[in-house]
Amino acid sequence: MDCGEGAQRQFVRHGLGLNREMVIAISHLHGDHVNGLLGLLQTMSMTQRLRKITIIAPSDLFRWLRFTMKILHIGLTFDINFIKAKSGLLFEGRDYRITAQRADHAIESYAYLFEELPRPGIFNPNKAKRLGIPMGEKWSRLQHGKRVVVAGKTFRPIDVLGPKRPGRKVGYSGDTRPSQRLARFFRGADILVFDSTFLSKDMEKALERMHSTALEAARLAKAAGVNRLVLTHFSARYRSVVRLLREAKAIFEDTVAAHDGLEIEVAYPES
Repeated sequence: MDCGEGAQRQFVRHGLGLNREMVIAISHLHGDHVNGLLGLLQTMSMTQRLRKITIIAPSDLFRWLRFTMKILHIGLTFDINFIKAKSGLLFEGRDYRITAQRADHAIESYAYLFEELPRPGIFNPNKAKRLGIPMGEKWSRLQHGKRVVVAGKTFRPIDVLGPKRPGRKVGYSGDTRPSQRLARFFRGADILVFDSTFLSKDMEKALERMHSTALEAARLAKAAGVNRLVLTHFSARYRSVVRLLREAKAIFEDTVAAHDGLEIEVAYPES
């Protein structure tokens, strides 16, 4: 989700892995959101990455990236799958999907929602035994959504699994003013990372530069019914984020302030 300067260093520092399956979603083309992209791609190439990588972004980014790589004579060891950002469903992986919604910023910008697909229901071993399905490989296949045949009879996963369980939803705003459109878009997210550049006393600057205040982020999180809010993109004018966090928590208690290296466990929904 965006790729600021020094992204490749953070990847190495936190052991995220440079050859894993990956989608990079760029919200907009301001330098603090894209300046680290080329360095990250080069670092991946230097570690001999071979797996194709997907980049979702406004179309101008692809022209910038191709032009810069040509001028600097940069070649990569892997292919890039470019997807032009627009509102709607943009990408579907094996077990997740990415949708976008237009944000309200000074230039073309998008918010993203990352949703895991529903997970299989809980396996019922007693039911499997009653049906005469032997333990081992056949149980495993059923748990992974595949049919099995026992003594000429076909059994489906639905025969031994409970109802499907919802996956997790993570929302990311990019730079934006708050809006009802985004509140609807992020509805029910398990975690929402939202632009919180200014304190409410600096609302004039937030309006002028088309950012959100921490207070506005909290109000949107409450309206959207999200489980947890993460404040981010703080103005350098503030030495500490304590006041921003205090303003947000007064409206939405389950709020944390982002910092480098922050790790948050996102629990699965109960139902």
